[in-house]
Amino acid sequence: MNNVNVQRIEQEAQAIRSDPSKAKRVNRLEAEWNLDESKPQLQAAVKYEAGQVVFECDSPTFMGGQGRRPGPMNYCIMGFTACFASTFATAAASRGVKLASMKAIGECDLDFSRAYGVGDAPMLREVRFTVQVDKGVDPRVAEALKEEALARCVGVFTLRNQIPVKATVTRA
Repeated sequence: MNNVNVQRIEQEAQAIRSDPSKAKRVNRLEAEWNLDESKPQLQAAVKYEAGQVVFECDSPTFMGGQGRRPGPMNYCIMGFTACFASTFATAAASRGVKLASMKAIGECDLDFSRAYGVGDAPMLREVRFTVQVDKGVDPRVAEALKEEALARCVGVFTLRNQIPVKATVTRA
């Protein structure tokens, strides 16, 4: 339902109930910085279960790139929006709510003064998601689905909670 395999989700939830270690996974990405100025600044082969796709990233011109590909924040808001939309659609399917249509909009307010070293304002001020569903979805049900998505979305959790960040530099 809603392009979500609810049975598979239920099977995974049961497996995790039986063995909590099955809930833990590592997401890994290796990105290569291009020193060739004729190419986008960064590329990465992003692997997923059925294959891989190459993502290319180029900072906007105001951040020193050429603006030839989506910038880092485009990928961030895409990831957060996709995560929220997926969680919303999954909640709907799990509750038996059939969606005739759904559109997700994600936006964020940024302040680049810290990135330029000229201020210390928070870089990300607010993230907003709007989910548009068809008129056949009861408004109270839609509100409950939104609240469930806010509670279960990994992206929202990441935005709301301080997550440890570690960085190392090695020499090749």
